[in-house]
Amino acid sequence: MNTPTYNRELTSVKHFLAKTFLLSLVATAASAAGSNSTTAIQIRQFQYTPNGIVHIWFDVGAVTGKPTCANQTGNEYPYTFDSTTAGGKSMLAGLLAAGGAGVSVWVFGTGTCALETGYETLAGFSTDHA
Repeated sequence: MNTPTYNRELTSVKHFLAKTFLLSLVATAASAAGSNSTTAIQIRQFQYTPNGIVHIWFDVGAVTGKPTCANQTGNEYPYTFDSTTAGGKSMLAGLLAAGGAGVSVWVFGTGTCALETGYETLAGFSTDHA
């Protein structure tokens, strides 16, 4: 058995398994019972709270599957997330970059208002690179 070839094959298998796991996480989050945008949408507004909770609003016409716990204001639909966690910091950085660049995003929620009453918890987003 050629050891260098075996190590390359083992590394390739590890990469494949890691990618498969990450894709399954994205698919699981995206298929949650929460809301999702039907088109790529622009960020309308951010609100930062002293405890690290961030509120963010998007155009309500482009969001479907909204839970009844979330309070929509006019044409805007509210999400929230905790920016003190590693995942929240990553989402905040990505959303700020997308908003600052004028890039549209696809959003999906958890279907709950677990962080704050009236705001659906944001599960994740992806950017639109059209």
